[in-house]
Amino acid sequence: MLTADDFTAFVAQVHSPGLGDRRPFPWQRALLDRILAEGRWPDVIDVPTGLGKTSVLDVAVFVAALRPQLARRRMFFVVDRRLVVDEAYEHATRLASALRDAASGVCAQVAQALRMPGDDGEVLTVARMRGGVTWDRIWVERPDRYAIVTGTVDQVGSRLLFRGYGVSEHARSIDAALVGTDSLIVIDEAHLADAFQTTITAASALDPWPLTPAPAVVTMSATTPTTQEQTGGARVHRISAADEEHPVAGRRLRARKRLRLLTVTTSRAKAATDVPRAMATLAARLACDATVVGVVANTVARARAMFGHLAGGPVEVILLTGRSRPIDRDILLARYYERIKAGRNRTDPRPLIIVATQTIEVGANIDLDALITESAPLSALIQRLGRLNRLGLHDVPAPAYVVHDASVTDDDPVYGPARLATWQWLTTQTPTGTVAKPEAAGNGLEASPTALRTLAASAPTETGTGTMVTVPVLTSATLDAWSRTSPTPHPDPPIPPFLHGLTDHAPPVTVIWRTGLPNDEPQRWPAIIDFLPPVTEEAIDIPLRELRRWLLQDPDTEPVADIEIPEADTDKRRATGKPPPRPNGGEERRVLRYHHRGDTEIATAGRIQPGDTIVVPVEYGGCDQYGWNPASTHTAIDVADLAYRRGKPVLRIGAHLRHLAAYATGTDLAPTTSPDASPEASPWAAPLNELLALAASKTGQTQPDKYREALTALAAVIDHREPLRRTLTGLQGKITATPTQQTEPATGTSWTPAFPVILAATNTSSADDDSETGSSTTAYPGRRIGLDAHQRAVAARAAQFATNLGLARRLTASVEAAGRWHDEGKRELRFQTMLFAGRRAAAELAPEPLAKSGLDPTNRAEAIRAREVAGYPPGMRHEALSARIARHRLAHTPDLDADLVVHLIASHHGRNRPLLPPVTDPDPIKINIPGLPVLNTADTIDWAAPARFSRLNSQYGRWGLALLEAIVRLADIWCSARDEEIP
Repeated sequence: MLTADDFTAFVAQVHSPGLGDRRPFPWQRALLDRILAEGRWPDVIDVPTGLGKTSVLDVAVFVAALRPQLARRRMFFVVDRRLVVDEAYEHATRLASALRDAASGVCAQVAQALRMPGDDGEVLTVARMRGGVTWDRIWVERPDRYAIVTGTVDQVGSRLLFRGYGVSEHARSIDAALVGTDSLIVIDEAHLADAFQTTITAASALDPWPLTPAPAVVTMSATTPTTQEQTGGARVHRISAADEEHPVAGRRLRARKRLRLLTVTTSRAKAATDVPRAMATLAARLACDATVVGVVANTVARARAMFGHLAGGPVEVILLTGRSRPIDRDILLARYYERIKAGRNRTDPRPLIIVATQTIEVGANIDLDALITESAPLSALIQRLGRLNRLGLHDVPAPAYVVHDASVTDDDPVYGPARLATWQWLTTQTPTGTVAKPEAAGNGLEASPTALRTLAASAPTETGTGTMVTVPVLTSATLDAWSRTSPTPHPDPPIPPFLHGLTDHAPPVTVIWRTGLPNDEPQRWPAIIDFLPPVTEEAIDIPLRELRRWLLQDPDTEPVADIEIPEADTDKRRATGKPPPRPNGGEERRVLRYHHRGDTEIATAGRIQPGDTIVVPVEYGGCDQYGWNPASTHTAIDVADLAYRRGKPVLRIGAHLRHLAAYATGTDLAPTTSPDASPEASPWAAPLNELLALAASKTGQTQPDKYREALTALAAVIDHREPLRRTLTGLQGKITATPTQQTEPATGTSWTPAFPVILAATNTSSADDDSETGSSTTAYPGRRIGLDAHQRAVAARAAQFATNLGLARRLTASVEAAGRWHDEGKRELRFQTMLFAGRRAAAELAPEPLAKSGLDPTNRAEAIRAREVAGYPPGMRHEALSARIARHRLAHTPDLDADLVVHLIASHHGRNRPLLPPVTDPDPIKINIPGLPVLNTADTIDWAAPARFSRLNSQYGRWGLALLEAIVRLADIWCSARDEEIP
């Protein structure tokens, strides 16, 4: 039986195999004891950087196993910036792996306590919530499974408020339910998220929460003032004397470092050149004595400039910014992380310079031997200094230099007046020098974590990172409007002011680069992208105005940082009346606005909105191996094939693989190299050419096993650390080969994308919950699922989820009934004809109606043809008829909430919140179902739905109703993805 004393062994078993002898610090064990004693989490955790704040994940999981009544099922770790190393995600991944693989010991006991009845999947789901794209649409498969999710304020906050950025209106309620119910939200660097905290508190007070408690919120900071505990009544958890005396924690708290101040005398006109050059000169000098030198800039452009000065020099240099694709970062870190991480093997004498932005301030468990940073607010400097001599292993104080641009005023575009205020105050504490004469800076300041806490306590308030933000008053009317997710109300209250306050902050645009998008045939772009929908791993978030200027080829760019900053005013541009230069003789570059499969729009820069996901051709440039580079005109690399989807690989076989192979092997391909050309001397050339030849042959399009030898040969010449190697090896089991040739329904014209075949590990297709055809196909093309069997399976799963969540018997029975009747509308003959690929006779002669057709979900042309031949009205929803049938079946069921069951059925594809699409059947038919009156499809619009939706929101709470919907929908998706016919 688990006890609190098992926590030490739990932490050791989870982390010690890869991180040495890992045991909790005193503050971590004290946090566990405090939660168990007080029955709740503290409001604030105030722990210096370097002391393992991510261990709150260990505490949360252990509490869930030991005292589930005190725990929350989903924990969200929120950091409001873009990370190059997501230490919280890596920490959570170790936790999940230990629980999955444990056969004995404390981890096995914890896993047994967390596993829900009927769940044969992972014990703990770990997800990384990234912006505006189908990062993993069903990011928690089951509402009863424990999960840890990392994300930003925008991503977590927008989902909580029913307006998930990049989430289709039909998926918003699921995300809101998962974030807003049974959740613990931990906000790191809480001083950057005051508005978000205010909004969560206000939203919690405006909902009745009859099914689950409101989200629990914990903030974390390395510099929480003691006055917050005294005046705000916050329960603050801090380190104690036991931590200072601990042999490991104490050494880190006293880690030796000296901070010196240097000035670069320059003007605003010359600062962009003078400051990067000076910092690069200093970095090269320090690299003579230090193995790993960190250089931190405040903007991506300035980091690029420093990198440009150092690249090609005698010392190896890398660039790390948050404005890069996760796949590119993974590749970069796979090559260099072992040389920069805390606790590394220090036998490698090769010097390395890391040029970075604010992205390394949080989440990056790296250990620098020397640090150079631009001046910044005190809290930012403390975070950057936390990467220097992180483990306290240096006997000689590690050097740190703050370099100040003398032209900076109190209108700094990134930090405002706090940057200058901090510099001016620091100059009263220690002398300043220059890059040419650093000795003038004297001995500098002691900069250990303990010394910095003392220094921060005496700092004036002006040195803080920001000013007080004004947050609009959140009202019930606003919450009600947000809860109406489909159709979205007009006007729709904006959510950015509630997440960041009344500022110029706007959600960024998520940008994807793809190959094979013909410039002269943009109408084909949606079909090409739908073969392999975008995922987060291939995306970069870019501020909207910066993106528009790049698309217009406007060189007048704004500063881009790795923290959110207000967008600059454009009145000056409008005042000049000078139009920005445009490519192609005045024609704007086109992009694809992507919402979800089947919902896209060809657009130009002016049509792009905050929070959009867009796809651009690789020929536009703008991205290199280090990330966003608007000055680059070289063809970007399409990395979509390197991302796993639902945990399994998918590979488009096309000429673009030559660039991917070159990228993975470090082969020097000239930027102008044709995608059809490859250096024949390259070891990957022969197996890749064989793959391409197979894809072009009839054999390769019908016999997937023929690819295995070429895949194996290609994988053999790729380093094991490279994502391409993982994709290739993942396809050496059972795979499917899908030809991509398309036929235009209107003209009969056939065409093939630049990749004639797509290889996928078996059952990689996830359920399409949006379209009528997609939601009626199976995970395995060619396999059909009967309607009654599918509905029984969904009913059983929904009841299981509800039981595991501890819902009342009446609610459990209601969600079970909704699952049992959710697809009744598919009994209609035209719908069945559509499921039989347009063959009416087959539908009429079938022994039973179908729920799933067996059609290929990626073949949209076939699905459209089947619907047209069947005569099923475009836009008509089977949920409408399902709800009418259920209403009749519910006439004598007092043990159920009939209104709730009808709503859950009508909303089981995310619509009917509060109204289904009001489609009138132009050719209505009668439907005869034994035991029910004759129904007519002419009457499928339920005008009572909005009033019913409002009553249910009041009865169960906005997030509670969304949870009940999510139970039914996730049960449906679970059974559909697994072709589950029996519970």
